[in-house]
Amino acid sequence: MGVNMKVQPGLKGLLEFLEFLNEQKIIHRIDKVSFDSLMISFALVGTRYEVYFHDDEVYYSRFTGSEDLLTDFDELERDVRSDT
Repeated sequence: MGVNMKVQPGLKGLLEFLEFLNEQKIIHRIDKVSFDSLMISFALVGTRYEVYFHDDEVYYSRFTGSEDLLTDFDELERDVRSDT
């Protein structure tokens, strides 16, 4: 039957969401991004997602863009330097 995607805050919601991703065979990563939250990141074709779980809220960001392969490492260096 499968797991329905019910996204809820807190540990219970996080574990249910991870089970959903596992069932869908979506490779994901878990990062601690602050003292009180975990971020689950994963990618689908053309889109990257970050889902943030806190004790009392959950939200996500969606990033879309080009799938082009780039070779201008001077541009990459400028991007990285301008972000720091």
